[in-house]
Formats: sequence, structure tokens, C-alpha cells
Amino acid sequence: FELETRRRIYEQIKKSPGIHFRELERRLQIVVGNLQYHLQYMEKKNLIRALNDGDYVRYFVKDRSLSETERKIMSFLRRSGCRHILLQLLNNPALNNKELSQAVGLSPSTISWNLNKLVEAGIIEREKTGRISKFTILDPHAIAELLICRIIPDIQTLAFLTFFFCD
Repeated sequence: FELETRRRIYEQIKKSPGIHFRELERRLQIVVGNLQYHLQYMEKKNLIRALNDGDYVRYFVKDRSLSETERKIMSFLRRSGCRHILLQLLNNPALNNKELSQAVGLSPSTISWNLNKLVEAGIIEREKTGRISKFTILDPHAIAELLICRIIPDIQTLAFLTFFFCD
């Protein structure tokens, strides 16, 4: 029974790199205590890796398919707000907070919080001109590749990314 539970957890993490604890709990319908026990066991046995992104502990299968940088980017791509910001910046480099807020449909303070996290993580850069800061993705092709290969996008997003990435 324990082996089957661990296999299900492992497969779910493999299928959704960067998944967080509560999402694992929901998808697998495993009670909190059991899930914690199995995750700790699997981490101790070097089957999985936990990465704390500041808000969530995210889980990855311990393999060589994702670099540390890619794991960090994946943890941000799993956040809806950050994913939408990054998609906008892929399409329109050098947007400011107000433009991103209007494009994404989130409040300026929420956009600002997410932008600061992305800057701190080294995923985007801030270029300040006077009082206006414009934001640009440091490695747009890495973001596009991870979105295409690792995140299951909707058809519209996939069409945009394929255009961008194959351009």
C-alpha cells in the first residue's frame, strides 16, 4: 500500500513539476499527515526535491531534466499571476507596472508584488527611467520553452508561444 501511494505521488510530481503541497493533496486525495510522511520519506531517499519559493514548497522529481534555474522558473510559472505577467512580457517586452496591470487584469499592487519576486529571482530585470520602471525577461526563450514543454497551456497560449518560439 505504501509503495503504491508513493508511486502515485511520484507520478503526480513528475507530471506536474513544481506542484505545491495543497495541490498534491487535492489531486491525489491523500490526507495531510500521510502526504507529509510520504513526501519527507521520498525527499530523504533522494527521489524528489522540495524547493521553497517564498510562498509555497514546490516539489520536483529528482532528475537531471531540469536545471536549478529551470526549477526556479517553473515555480513562478505555476503561479497564475506570474505566468500571466511573463506571457505579457514575452509578447510586449519593456512594459511598466500600469501597462501590465491593465493587460493582466490584476491590481497594480499585486502586479508590483509579483514583479519584485520575479526581479529578486533573476527572471526579469527592471530598467528605471525617472519614476517609471520597465520590465524585461532576461531569457525569453527559456520561459517560452518551459511553457511549451512543461506547462500544459491552453490552445490560444500554445499558438502564441509556438509563434514566438519558432520566430
